[in-house]
Amino acid sequence: MRRAHVSDSEILGLIRELMVGDSLPAGAVVRRALQSRFGCRGGVARIYRLLADERARRVPVPIAGSLEALQQELGAMRKRAERSEMREQAHQSQWGMEIDRLRLRLQALEPLAARANHDPTVLLRQQLRVAEQRAAQLEEQLLEVLGRSQSESSDRDAAESSTTKRHTSGL
Repeated sequence: MRRAHVSDSEILGLIRELMVGDSLPAGAVVRRALQSRFGCRGGVARIYRLLADERARRVPVPIAGSLEALQQELGAMRKRAERSEMREQAHQSQWGMEIDRLRLRLQALEPLAARANHDPTVLLRQQLRVAEQRAAQLEEQLLEVLGRSQSESSDRDAAESSTTKRHTSGL
């Protein structure tokens, strides 16, 4: 069964009926009234959009250049300035902490850098030691592989010679 479509004007009429004095009804109240009257609750976003539109329509628009318009504009500017100031403080705080973290890291690494700069051969010696260890590992692996292949070939030679002896003795 297809739900009945309720037009925006019908919903706005219902909102105006549900108003108490100058107060707009809550979105949940409007959705319950829609359910009882039309059999559907309407979309949440749609109902709240229509409520916001009605709220904006009910606020009188001040005449441009009037004292009230200027005061509203000043209030809006102050709010924007406050938000901007809060963002700037958060930004400064974040980067201040990042700079402190990097300073601490630099302090921890400075002794290592000083030691490396003091004796440049230390790094070269360390790299040489690592290379020699790797060469020794590779030599061991090579000897193992060669040892296996030699034992396999000697086993093969022994098997071939025993087969040859059997054939020659049988002749």
